Amino acid sequence: MSLSAINQPAAALDHYRALFASRNVPDDALGKLRRASLERFLAGGFPTQRDEAWKYTSLRRVESRRFAPADAMPIGADESQWIADAGHRLVLVNGRYMPTLSTPAPQPPGVTILTLAQWASHSPTQVADFLARHDHAAPHATPPTANGAFEHLNGAFSDDGVVIDIAPNVQFEQPIYLVHQWCMPASARSAGSHMANPRIIVRAGAHSECSIITHWVGDETAESLTNAWLTFDLGVGARVSHLNLQEEPSRSFHIETTRLQLATNAHFGKHDFALGSALGRSGTLVTLGGPGANVSLNGLFAPTGTQHLDTYVHIDHAAAHTTSQQDFRGIAAGRGRGIFNGKVVVQPGAQKIDARQSNRNLLLSNTAEIDSRPELEIYAHDVKCSHGATTGQLDPVSLFYLRSRGLGESEARALLIRAFAQSMLSTVQVGAVREWLEARVQRRFDLSAGEHS
Repeated sequence: MSLSAINQPAAALDHYRALFASRNVPDDALGKLRRASLERFLAGGFPTQRDEAWKYTSLRRVESRRFAPADAMPIGADESQWIADAGHRLVLVNGRYMPTLSTPAPQPPGVTILTLAQWASHSPTQVADFLARHDHAAPHATPPTANGAFEHLNGAFSDDGVVIDIAPNVQFEQPIYLVHQWCMPASARSAGSHMANPRIIVRAGAHSECSIITHWVGDETAESLTNAWLTFDLGVGARVSHLNLQEEPSRSFHIETTRLQLATNAHFGKHDFALGSALGRSGTLVTLGGPGANVSLNGLFAPTGTQHLDTYVHIDHAAAHTTSQQDFRGIAAGRGRGIFNGKVVVQPGAQKIDARQSNRNLLLSNTAEIDSRPELEIYAHDVKCSHGATTGQLDPVSLFYLRSRGLGESEARALLIRAFAQSMLSTVQVGAVREWLEARVQRRFDLSAGEHS
């Protein structure tokens, strides 16, 4: 048993042991895989701040609650929270796929979409073999499994998810828009805390192209934990973009782990926007496994009030002639706290690589906090690596200039804040999504413009 597990109250882990036992998991191949995931979770426990990857984030609030899997809710969800015309829509409600809310069949040409629950009901052995091949949270995983406890928890309790398979040489232009919606009836809201463990797997065949949008929204009155596990497996020359929008409500906890495996000449671009939840953590773990592989990660995290938003990135340059770029910005207001922890590892023999990392942060109040920790770990000599981080407040000279041109203080502050965020918003290629984000960000910054005391 790990030190983390020993130091945690036994009740925190016993709850999940008893919860799993009550589910009557069958003794088939899939059931054995679930039990193995549970045992890994119980052996390691939740991460603590003694774990380097969790140094700035305490999970005591998560440990203290007794989350139980949420029931399926085959009812209408609040579609006003969704983005119209964002693409081919797939909807998960409380972690389960809802075909009545999704774009009707037929599926797009060259794209196969399977739900894990339906597949498992017919072929549990086949699903177990498939998930085992994509179980990058196993011991000795590369990159190291910083979010491993939550991946194990997901493996034990995940009831559903989506597998998206893009055939080789298919260039699918329409984005695939995947919404995860929390929807709890009044009777369930008072019954305790609920969790969903969706699993999303995207496999892009050789020289294929696609765009994935994930959107996390919820019910303001329900206390919930979203523990999502996403896997992207890119074949030779594949190109995939992923736009991630986290807008969960103020009583929610959001833990999200994304694992990327890139083959030769594959390219992956991610745009991560963290705006919601009381405590949120986005972990992105990348393996550049073939020459010419490239990953570009951009993001904006904007904690306000008492929000705690953590961004963790680990990029493993496992092959020569690979490139990576990171550009993250944080804006904290009120008593909000943001974290950026980005690590690049260059393996022995991975020569001729280019890795660049940038983190810029803006504090809007004296009680806001952002912790920035860019890291490089290099075991090769012929490389180009750079990293940098800055944290500061609004430029008083720029603020004075705008006020001298007739703007009020709150208007001038809001304009400078939006300008700081615009470099991230402008990278969004889907027009409907970019407009949606700009409206969300403007409303948030206008509301927080006065939080500067």
